[in-house]
Amino acid sequence: MNRGIWTCTISLAILVSLAATALAETAGGGGPYRERRERTYSRNGFEGRTYLRFHGGISFPSGDFSNAVNSGLGLGASLGYGIGRNTVLSGGVAYHRFGEDLQDGHVSIVPVAANIDYGFSSSRRVRPWISGGLGLYNLSETVLVSPTVEATDSESDFGFNLGFGIAMPTSGRSAWGVGLKYHHISGDRFPDTNFLALQAGLSYPL
Repeated sequence: MNRGIWTCTISLAILVSLAATALAETAGGGGPYRERRERTYSRNGFEGRTYLRFHGGISFPSGDFSNAVNSGLGLGASLGYGIGRNTVLSGGVAYHRFGEDLQDGHVSIVPVAANIDYGFSSSRRVRPWISGGLGLYNLSETVLVSPTVEATDSESDFGFNLGFGIAMPTSGRSAWGVGLKYHHISGDRFPDTNFLALQAGLSYPL
């Protein structure tokens, strides 16, 4: 419980620090950056555009899940389409792996989810966003029974995610971003599972 609170606090601190740094770099009103900002987000925004995105970072177990596993790594990819000026609908897959505390094994989680992202309009290069999604999460636990034998148990359950972050264009048409997402999985044979994902990513328009 305490570890989950600490990891969440540290994650939020990192995200706030990155946002403050990016805002500081783009502060100052007009000047040579003003024209570039206006070109970055066109009149139609995201609408009618297709985006390929890749992301990776650190995954933190939360709640009771943090009593059983350690923090791990996560990565994934998604394909999105702009259904509005500020809104992107996407489908994606990811992989998260956590090492177990009390035994020689690991837990892996593979979400396949549909998400909707909303990017707030901004006159600066930094653009805040919020996100939410639903999907099917495959949970798998692998335990080393002996030096040569592994036991694996898995199931697929429905879950949801909620997140927020910032995005900023690169020198080309692509953009980088960083965000924090909370995932909740409603278990059947496995208990309900919660974790946080602090990730950085790149988005490429197709």
